[in-house]
Amino acid sequence: MKTLSCNCGFTTKGENNYQVEAAMWHHAIHDHGDMLKSMTVEMLEQWLLSKDEQLKAGA
Repeated sequence: MKTLSCNCGFTTKGENNYQVEAAMWHHAIHDHGDMLKSMTVEMLEQWLLSKDEQLKAGA
């Protein structure tokens, strides 16, 4: 089981990386849309790298 967590407390679980990443993107777009719009490409890259680290660590 894969798990990802958002800084706001939202957590998603799924059978594979694609399920949890899709659920996390859905959450981010719907609940943090304004924040995403204000982020630079570099900031998004860092956010994605942190989520990849969570998945690798089995969080």
